[in-house]
Amino acid sequence: MYEWLADALSNSGTIITANRRLARILGEKYAAEQLGAGKKAWRSPAILSRQDWLVDVANTAVGQADLPTRINAQQSQLLWERCLRKDLHDSDVSIPNLTRLSRDTWQRLADWRVSIGDVARSAQNEDQRLFATVASRYLGVLEHENWVDDAGLGSLALNLITGRRVTFSGRHTFVGFDRERPIIVAIQEAMVAAGVAVSDVPDAEPGGQLSLQAFENTSAELRSAGAWARQQIENNPEARIAIIADGLDKDADGIARRVREGATPGWQHGHRSLFDAVNVSYGRRLSDYPAISVALMLLRWLVSDLSSADVSMLLRSPLVGTTSVAGRSRLELRLRQLPDRRWSPSMITAELRGRDDGDNVSDWLARLAAFSKRRRDLPKQAAPAEWAVLFDEVLRAFGWPGQGTLDSTEFQLINRWRELLNEFARLGLVSSKMAPSAAAARIELLAGETVFQPESTNAVVQLMGPLEASGAAFDALWLTGVTTANWPPAGTPSALVSRRLQEKTGMPDGTPANTLNYAIELLTRLLGSGESIVCSYALTDDDAEQTASGLLQLFPSMSEAATTDPGWYAAKLTARTSLRSAADSVPAVTAEEKISGGAGTIQHQLNDPVAAFVQGRMGARVIYPQAVGIPAPMRGNLIHDALYHLYIDLPSSDNIRGWQGKDLTERIDAAVDFAFMRHERNVDAVLQQLMLLERHRISELLRQFVAVDCARRDFQVAGVEGKFEFVAGHIRLPLRFDRIDRIGENGIAILDYKTGAKKRLLNRKKEVQEIQLFVYACATEAPVSALALVNVDSREITFDGAGQGYTDVDEWPDLLRQVKVQISAACDEISSGDVRLNIGQGIKSARPLNLLTRYTELRRDN
Repeated sequence: MYEWLADALSNSGTIITANRRLARILGEKYAAEQLGAGKKAWRSPAILSRQDWLVDVANTAVGQADLPTRINAQQSQLLWERCLRKDLHDSDVSIPNLTRLSRDTWQRLADWRVSIGDVARSAQNEDQRLFATVASRYLGVLEHENWVDDAGLGSLALNLITGRRVTFSGRHTFVGFDRERPIIVAIQEAMVAAGVAVSDVPDAEPGGQLSLQAFENTSAELRSAGAWARQQIENNPEARIAIIADGLDKDADGIARRVREGATPGWQHGHRSLFDAVNVSYGRRLSDYPAISVALMLLRWLVSDLSSADVSMLLRSPLVGTTSVAGRSRLELRLRQLPDRRWSPSMITAELRGRDDGDNVSDWLARLAAFSKRRRDLPKQAAPAEWAVLFDEVLRAFGWPGQGTLDSTEFQLINRWRELLNEFARLGLVSSKMAPSAAAARIELLAGETVFQPESTNAVVQLMGPLEASGAAFDALWLTGVTTANWPPAGTPSALVSRRLQEKTGMPDGTPANTLNYAIELLTRLLGSGESIVCSYALTDDDAEQTASGLLQLFPSMSEAATTDPGWYAAKLTARTSLRSAADSVPAVTAEEKISGGAGTIQHQLNDPVAAFVQGRMGARVIYPQAVGIPAPMRGNLIHDALYHLYIDLPSSDNIRGWQGKDLTERIDAAVDFAFMRHERNVDAVLQQLMLLERHRISELLRQFVAVDCARRDFQVAGVEGKFEFVAGHIRLPLRFDRIDRIGENGIAILDYKTGAKKRLLNRKKEVQEIQLFVYACATEAPVSALALVNVDSREITFDGAGQGYTDVDEWPDLLRQVKVQISAACDEISSGDVRLNIGQGIKSARPLNLLTRYTELRRDN
C-alpha cells in the first residue's frame, strides 16, 4: 500500500494532494514506515494539500514586495456579500446562500481558466448577467487593492512559475485529483518547462476481490457494513478499513449511528472509544456543537434580547458559570411559568434575584449583572480585532466553556473556536469598523459556515464520502448505495454560467456525457483502492424500489454474495433481558429530612405512592413546556393576588354587602393593579395587549366573586394568604392557605381557590376527592366547621365543600375524623419509604414520571 511513497519523497521530493485529509493519511503512513525502519527521528516530509502548496509557492517566490496580499475565505465572503448587495434589492434573497453559490462558481471558473468576460458574453438569463456584473466588481476590488483570494492562488502560482520567480527542489508528485483541472495541468506544464520533474500517481485498476450485496433497506445495509468492518478488524487489527457512503453532508450523524450499530454494538452506553472507533470524515458545522452554540447565544444576548427558550438553555447549561446547575435549574422552572417574551440581561436579573439562595445561583446572577453592564458599555463601532478580544473576554467572564476538564475532542473544538476568532479579527483588512450587532451576526455566520471534524486517535474504521477517498488506499473497502438513482450521481452544473460556455470549456457536468464519464472514473478508482471490495445497495429507500447501478456491469469480475443483517442492538437486549426486582429499599424519613410539595405530597401518596417519593422526598419536578401568552399558572396567581388584596382588610359579610357602585369599582381596580403591577414591567406590545384583556377578565371575576360572597350566610374573613405547618412524626410540611372565614360561634371555614379545571371536594359517594383542605384541617388547632374549594371561572364561581353550609352537619365530625386517620396512615407509609406504583392509573397520569417509574414496561409485563 502506497509503495510509491518513499520514492516520491526521496531526494527532497514533494507530494501535492487533492485535499488535507489525504495529506494527513500519507504523512501518517510515512511516519509508520520510518518507525518500522527503526528510526527515532527524521526530516518532516513535504506532503502538502493543493491549497497549502499554492500558498507555499507564493510565500517562497522572489520579490515578495510586489506580490498581492492574500485574503482568506472569511474576508472573501464578506467582500462577495458587499458586491452582491450593491446590485440586489430584493429583500427575500438569501445573501449568505447566494454568496456561497457565487464563491463556488468563482472557484470553478478559476480552476477551468474561464474569464469573467467570457461569462458575461455568454450569459443567457438575468441571474447569469447579475453574477457576471457582481464578479466583475469583485475582481475589480481585488485588482485595485492588490489582493488575491483562494481561487486566484492557482493563477498567481502559474505566473510566478512561468516568470521563474520560484525555485523548486526534487520531484513533485501529484496524487488524488479526481478531475483534470486546466489550472493544475498548466502549472505542471510550466514546472516541466522550468526543468522540474513532475509526475502523477496513477489510479489503481480494480483487481481485488469484488462482491455485491443487496439489503432490505438502508438501515440494514449500513448496519451490515459496520459489522463487516468489525470482522475485518478482528481478522487483522492493523488493517485499514473504509466505508464509503454518499449523503454525509446531509445526514452524517444518522449514517454514522447505523454504521456503529454494526461496528460497535452498544456504543450508546459504552466507553467513549466505541463511539470514536468509527471516524466520520464529514464534520458538523461549528455552530451545531453545544459549546459553540452556547457561546454564540451569549454573544447574541450581548447585542439583543433573547427568547425565554434561549435564556432557559443558558440557565441549565454547565458550559457557563459553575459546574453545579441545581439552583439554576429551579430558576429555569420558574421562568417556564412566565410569559414567553424577549429578555434583556437586566430583566432576567430583576425577575430571578432572590428566588433561590443557592451558591450557583448567586454566582450566575453576579456574572449576568457584569454581563449586563458590559452590554450597556459596548462601543458603537469597533474594529473586528477589537470585537474578537471583547467577545473572548465576555465569554471567559461568564465562565465559558465551563469548569470541567476538557477531553481531546472538546479541547480541539475550543481551539477551533479561538482560531475562528482570529480569522474574524483579520476581517479588518476588508472592513475597518463594525457595529455590535453586525459583529455578533458575522461571527455567528462564520461559525455556521465552518465545518469542524475532530481528529481521533482511536478510529479503526473510516466513514467517508466518495470524493474524500480519492487517492487513498485501503485493505478493505465497502461502497454503499450503489443504485441506479445514485450512480451515476446527478450532475451539478453551475446555474450562474451558461451551459453553452460550460460545455465549450469542459467544466464539470457541462454535459450528461461529462457527468457519466466522471462517474465511471470515480467508481473505477474506488473499486481499485482496496484489496477486498464490497458494493451494496438497498432494495427500498423511502418506500421506493431500488436496483443495482448499471455501471457495475463494467466490472464482470464482481460476484453476488449472501447478506447478513446484525439488526438493532437494543432489540437483542429486549429479547434476552427480563425485569428483576432489585433489593434496594428506600430509607425511612429522618428528623432532618425536608419534604417538599405540601399537601400535594400526601395526595400523591394516596393516588400513586412512588410519585410522593419522587416529588416529595427527592424534590423532582415535572418539566412543562415554555409558556406562550399568559400561562395558566400565571393567570391563577393573578387571581389569587387580586383576591388577597381585595380581602386584605378582613371584612365581614355585612361589610362586603356594603361595597356598592363607585366604592366597589375602586376596590376592584386597586386589587387588579396590585396583582398586575410586577408583571407589566418591560412587556412587549403583544403581551401588553394580552395583559389588558386579562385585566378586564379578572375585574369581572372579582365583581362576580363579591356577588357570590354577598349571597352566602354571615361570615367574617379571619385571614388571607396565611401559613400552617403540618406535623406527623418526622414529616413536616409547610402549608399556605388562601382564606379562612369565621362562621357560627367558634368554627372556621378553610377556603382554597381553584382557577383551573373545576374540582370537587367530595364525590357523589361522599368520598374525599381532594385531600388538601383536610390536611389543612389537621394543621390547625381551631375547630374546623367547614372546608370548601372555591372554583373561580369566567363562566361561574362556585363553592364545593363539606361541613356547615355544604353537607349534613351531624355527619361532618365523623367524616373529618375518618379522613384524618387516612392522612395519618398515608404519612406512616411515606415515613417508612413506600414507593409502590399504582399500575391501575392511566398512561396520561403516569406519563410525567414514566422515565423514572417505568410505568409503561411494568404495565405491559403485568
